[in-house]
Amino acid sequence: MKETLIASRYAKALFELSLEQNCLEQTYLDMQLIREVCNCNKDFRLLLSSPVIKSDKKKNIFKALFEEKIGKLSFLFLLTLVTKRRESFAEPIAEEFLSVYKEYKGILPAILTTSSIADDEIKQRVIKMLRDFTKKDIELTEEIKNEIIGGFILRFGQYQYDESVRKKIMNLKREFNINVYEKGF
Repeated sequence: MKETLIASRYAKALFELSLEQNCLEQTYLDMQLIREVCNCNKDFRLLLSSPVIKSDKKKNIFKALFEEKIGKLSFLFLLTLVTKRRESFAEPIAEEFLSVYKEYKGILPAILTTSSIADDEIKQRVIKMLRDFTKKDIELTEEIKNEIIGGFILRFGQYQYDESVRKKIMNLKREFNINVYEKGF
């Protein structure tokens, strides 16, 4: 709970500041990069959360990694996180910033989970259906999970539409377990 509250506050503050300074698009790209670095590099995440490594050392590492690759506002924001000892929240702050940005731009992230790769025609139909339903732009991400056996699961906003074979099998199993007929015949 504490992590999400801190991430939300810092992300909203960074969002408002980037809007005010007319560098929203640059900050969006910077937060994508920071999220990607955190996601892909376990050692970097360990560095951020390490209480043993001094703040000056962390600032120097941030300078070496990010000073030339991200905008000035984002870089100063990272240094502020280190100064305030909040650098371990860099990844959740970046995630929250991306969410706030997408909400501001009217972009709805949706996740289509299938057991195999869906073809482009199906993806376009899903995007069109969601766009008509929500009146927002759709950012569709595809996940492949063999355990759903077949069909699909579509998640967007607070909704989930589960038409997977696994779900149907579980529903059938539940129906057989609550069968009103006596067993044994």
